[in-house]
Amino acid sequence: MIYLIMNGQAKAGGGSKSSKVVKLLKEEAESRGVKAKEFFKILRTKKAGDATQFVRDICHMDEPADIWVFGGDGTINEAVNGLEVPSKVTIAFLPGGSGNDYVKGLGLPKDPVTCAKLLLSTKETKGYDLGFVDTFGASGTVRFAGSCGLGYDAKVCHEVDTSRLKKVLNKLHLGKLVYLMIAFKQVFANPRFRATVIIDGVIRSYEDVIYLCFMNSPYEGGGLKMAPGADPCDGKLQVVLAHEIRPLRVLTMLPGLVRGTHVKHPKVECFTCRKIEVIADNRQYLHTDGDVQAFTRHIRVQCYETPMRMPAFSDAESIYEK
Repeated sequence: MIYLIMNGQAKAGGGSKSSKVVKLLKEEAESRGVKAKEFFKILRTKKAGDATQFVRDICHMDEPADIWVFGGDGTINEAVNGLEVPSKVTIAFLPGGSGNDYVKGLGLPKDPVTCAKLLLSTKETKGYDLGFVDTFGASGTVRFAGSCGLGYDAKVCHEVDTSRLKKVLNKLHLGKLVYLMIAFKQVFANPRFRATVIIDGVIRSYEDVIYLCFMNSPYEGGGLKMAPGADPCDGKLQVVLAHEIRPLRVLTMLPGLVRGTHVKHPKVECFTCRKIEVIADNRQYLHTDGDVQAFTRHIRVQCYETPMRMPAFSDAESIYEK
């Protein structure tokens, strides 16, 4: 059984992407000689947290299940937070948001219907890393699929989420413009911090930290190539840490985030690890997959020992622009 989780507010009608995915599943059921209701079931979210509960309930069933999540990175984040036993079900993601960073990092097509066709034709599964962050009481333990960040990028996410301008620009299909505007503003406004960082048991100290990102996937923030070398299947996080860079210099580096060339700066450090703990001297915003989760100064981030089971798209080629 395929459980298709999708936004209940998605546009109806045969021309919408979600309707085309449903039509494809009906056609597939017919070609296999089974009833549509025996082949797939639609679960529509109506409020925050529904996707988490849907996945949790499916994981508690004593039967094989394929979960398809149609949505953006926020919906993906909700879904993976319901994976109480990550290896019990097979989960896959169809791009249905504005950024779709995690799907992009997997090298999958932008079009959800094309992505769904790949899912139907792929038989093998593979383990993909699932990250989690302990906020030491601020928000408990939170999972993430692709990205987690402390500092500047999380503050940008926080202000975008609370901005009235975002709703206006979204209606004009200019939603990404608000990210750009706030990103420039927060170069100067977001407070920097000192941090003690414990990387696989090794202690380091940093001054004037701008941000720390913990990545399973290369992309965040609507297509920014924050961690060019991130591998979603290696059991490790790629950490990107920026510190001691003057604000005007940070501004000149922002375009490099699109191409991933910012990592060449001597004050941008990149490394891989299995576990990392950060103790900051003042509280910072924390995001997972673009959703702000906490305002905290102490976190521990690592990958689950048991990865998610996802389709192995070994033959899929990325059609995203490089």
